[in-house]
Amino acid sequence: MMGSSHAASGALAGAGAAALLAPVLSGGGLFDLAAGVLVGAGAALLPDLDHPGSTATRSQGPLTRLAHAGVARMSRAVFLATRTSRDQGGRDRDGVHRHLSHTPVAALGAGLVVALAGLWWPLLAVALWFTASLGLRGLGQCLRRGEARRTLRSWPAVSALAAGAAGLLVWGGVSAPFAGALVAVGMFVHSLGDALTRSGVPLLWPLVYRGRRWWMVRAPLTFSTGDGWQETAVRWLCLAGTVPVVALAV
Repeated sequence: MMGSSHAASGALAGAGAAALLAPVLSGGGLFDLAAGVLVGAGAALLPDLDHPGSTATRSQGPLTRLAHAGVARMSRAVFLATRTSRDQGGRDRDGVHRHLSHTPVAALGAGLVVALAGLWWPLLAVALWFTASLGLRGLGQCLRRGEARRTLRSWPAVSALAAGAAGLLVWGGVSAPFAGALVAVGMFVHSLGDALTRSGVPLLWPLVYRGRRWWMVRAPLTFSTGDGWQETAVRWLCLAGTVPVVALAV
């Protein structure tokens, strides 16, 4: 799916996670709810760091391009090390895009890294800033063309807004374990979204299914990635669903 659709689904999932998990892992207040929407939307773009043209890869210039190179290299290495004889060859079998970063294992791993690193508040602030900036970019792509959308496509504006949001979230007591949980939820929802497309994602890795460790799981009804009516419907249903979830959480 496109970045805007992933961000919308991440916002919905993040709001739901905030309602359920924040009272246990954090303070359970409005700052946690705001973090759920922003960080959930941003984390839902993280798996596409494995693609050179994604919003996540282009978001912070050389830094995120370097992150893309690292993710792509790791994904390729893990694919080559764990593939079976039936995984070799075929279309899109370079082991990079929609491979390692699109697995539940990667989502849990990234969430754990954020939860542990975030125990030192400066690293928590950086994680919140980065994911919030991605969330603003992704949700901005859902807007109609105009000044607001142009602002949320501007690197200085988005970075400054995200910095302010991260500062408020840290000040408001958003905890590291909760931030880690939001990252894991957002990344997992991204993979579920891509399972709606014809390419599918390796949701079962590292388990072997029908002789393949990198079996691409697809929903019974799929569509092509793009701005067709199916993806548009998913995007707007997620955005519309976020509103009552936030209202009920409040």
